[in-house]
Amino acid sequence: MKIQGARASKVSMKVVKRASCALVVALALGGAAPSTHAQDLDALRTAANANRRDAAAQRAYGIALIRAERFNEAERVMRAAARLQDDSLESLYDVARVAFATGEYRKSRAACRALERKERNAVLTRVCRARAFLVWNRSGRAFEELEAAIAADPNHFEAQLAVGDANRLRHHVAEAEQAYRRAISIDGQRYEPHHGLGQLYAQAGRDQEAIAALRAAMQRDARVPQIWYQLATHVGGDEGRRLLARAVAERPEWVQALVALADLERAAGDAAARGHYESALQQDERNAAAHVGLGTMLVDAGELDAAEPHLRRALELVPNSPDVALQLGKIAERRDDFREAFAQYRHAADLAPSRPVGLLYAAALALRTNRDVLATGYLDRYLQVHANGARALALYGDAMRARRDRAGAARYYERALQGEGEFDRARVQAALREVRTAAPTRRRVGRATR
Repeated sequence: MKIQGARASKVSMKVVKRASCALVVALALGGAAPSTHAQDLDALRTAANANRRDAAAQRAYGIALIRAERFNEAERVMRAAARLQDDSLESLYDVARVAFATGEYRKSRAACRALERKERNAVLTRVCRARAFLVWNRSGRAFEELEAAIAADPNHFEAQLAVGDANRLRHHVAEAEQAYRRAISIDGQRYEPHHGLGQLYAQAGRDQEAIAALRAAMQRDARVPQIWYQLATHVGGDEGRRLLARAVAERPEWVQALVALADLERAAGDAAARGHYESALQQDERNAAAHVGLGTMLVDAGELDAAEPHLRRALELVPNSPDVALQLGKIAERRDDFREAFAQYRHAADLAPSRPVGLLYAAALALRTNRDVLATGYLDRYLQVHANGARALALYGDAMRARRDRAGAARYYERALQGEGEFDRARVQAALREVRTAAPTRRRVGRATR
């Protein structure tokens, strides 16, 4: 029986390694993974069932269940792994990981009491209590435990990692970075401190560093869906869509990932976005971002009657959304309700003073309705915020051309071509050629200057 058990254990570990390596190799090649996370989970379950006396196999399966958010199963498996290790502090801490992942303080605190009964003031026990306090959003009490833990053992990986997380939650960037770097120096093959750095840099607006850290985390463990999601939201484009598509395939109920995927698809003109928005709303009707995304997509498709209820619902959920105001302005404009359109565009700009895109739409509408003075007023306000905005400068050129000021129009078109942001370059180039070659005309009185 012992020989059979050993053979089963070897087979089970081969299954585990084969599933994990296949996924890592696929990521290194930059293509789609030949096995999904669900298949990887199946392989780990097979390995765990093949030898129920193998604590390592049980633990690997338990970690995978936590990532899949199957917490009840994860707790059962982790408790089995702990029994196989005589309820060591490390194995009991693994049981507590399940509770931390649920975000429930009472469960987390109860799990830590098992460590306290074993060794109340051990470093790992203090880390466990600190983690529970972080779940409860009591960072002050968490730091008390972590300071004692670090004083006892400054080279304890879990303690340094927890210090990094606690400081990140407090937005203490330098302190968090130092702790994560210390954790990496202790064990650079663990993905968690790299992941923590990625999250830290992201919230600090250090996007390139965030991407680098998240890629480092993925290199160390390619099976963490949260890393896929966070990296996707930073890199965007085709890579972002691939990462989010994989995340949604693994966890179809992950509404946040569904909406993020739909947003990238909509930006790329992919009709699949509509289905993903609708799927997200079927699972969470109160998801304002899904309502905004779907409403925007319907407005762009000209389905105004279908779009408006989604935008109105989003407005109930998030009353001060500049995106909703902008789309309601577009609907009003298409219905020739210009008074309402101008009001919504101004409201959108007021709600996003650092990104007053509504002013560009208001200016374009003013030009469409032959009110060039009103248009330049909106554009002057926009250019006070973004002096080199290409779209605004191009519209200013249109306003000058409407006033038959060819020289002024040419200047603004030239500035637009050197400006920042997305705009219709071909249209502006054609307009510039036109004003340069047109016959001189009498300039209208009242030309605005800038």
